[in-house]
Amino acid sequence: MRNRLIYVDNLRSFVIFLVVVMHSNVIYSGMGRWYYTETNFTDLDVVSRTVFGLFGSFALAWFMGFLFFISGYFAAKSLKKKGNPAFIKERIFRLGIPLLFYVFTINPLMIYFFIKHNGLYSYEFMSFTDFYCDMLKGMSFVEGTGPLWFVEALLIFCALYVIVRKIFPVSKEISKPVPSYRKIILLSVLTAAASFAIRLVCPMGTAYGNLQLGFFASYIVLFFLGTNSAEKKWFEKIVSDKNIIYLKLSFFAGIPAWALLMIFGGALSGDMPIGGGFYWQTAVYALWESFIAFMMTIGLIAFFGKKFHRESRLSRFVSQNSFGVYIFHSPIITGIAILCSGIALPMLAKHFIVFPVSYILSLAVSFVLRKIPYLARITA
Repeated sequence: MRNRLIYVDNLRSFVIFLVVVMHSNVIYSGMGRWYYTETNFTDLDVVSRTVFGLFGSFALAWFMGFLFFISGYFAAKSLKKKGNPAFIKERIFRLGIPLLFYVFTINPLMIYFFIKHNGLYSYEFMSFTDFYCDMLKGMSFVEGTGPLWFVEALLIFCALYVIVRKIFPVSKEISKPVPSYRKIILLSVLTAAASFAIRLVCPMGTAYGNLQLGFFASYIVLFFLGTNSAEKKWFEKIVSDKNIIYLKLSFFAGIPAWALLMIFGGALSGDMPIGGGFYWQTAVYALWESFIAFMMTIGLIAFFGKKFHRESRLSRFVSQNSFGVYIFHSPIITGIAILCSGIALPMLAKHFIVFPVSYILSLAVSFVLRKIPYLARITA
């Protein structure tokens, strides 16, 4: 059996579960971009806005950056083992094929069958063939990556990493300790400054080809920090009791800091310019996000490494199907939400019903589809 970091598998499974929860959060809060949303954030009661807002802000601050960090670590390990040609071929196969499948199959089917029901689109009475041809002609596939924007960005980052290591090869491996608190704080501040600068021209919510560049400062830094953790052999050293303090700080300092920013930043009055522009709220929010991203990444690795470095039949099953859940959960959760749209329940109640059902069903769909040998290879 290959040497696996079981706690990383378990942590990745947990984060992908949170991806499903996040998309349900968007559907029932109206806060974010998704195929279907059921309400506007401003129409919610104060409790729902607080719950949806806190989870959305907190999760978005770290969980995708964490996936980039882990991906960077394994990319560096793979490149060293396989060399450039084999690494590039493997990345294209493992990432490129799921991306193309989503863009040219899942996304157009979702748009045609799930979104046209509201009668606001010109293709309401078009055949699917005509609709598909129009999408091809209009180049709208470019923005049809859905949640697989992550896979698209990861392909780009891996290509950049290959180029960087071609120009600046790692001549000698040196085992280094985990970066100190001071270095992590400095990197967080620099990343926050970069995020603030980007959001002056690309505010949060602005997307180019479905890539929200306002979040990419931390994604890029964390990906290359992940490659660095492999090259300098300090990734496994994160797992220590002392580094769990980062996780504690994320919650016991991060959540009160978020609440204070919301209160004094204008959330109560409805004027809260945190997404972009030359405002102090934008700068403080970028700093808060950056700290949460780094603290949660290091803290969770330390915590899972200490507490969840074991495998059960259930955890193995979930781990094996997590990427399948990531690929296939979009039509499942959107379809279930539309089916439940006529049920008269508060948005928060619907959220807590829909996301667990959607996650379990996504696991089941992934399990069934992975019985097909070819699909099993690209969703492993």
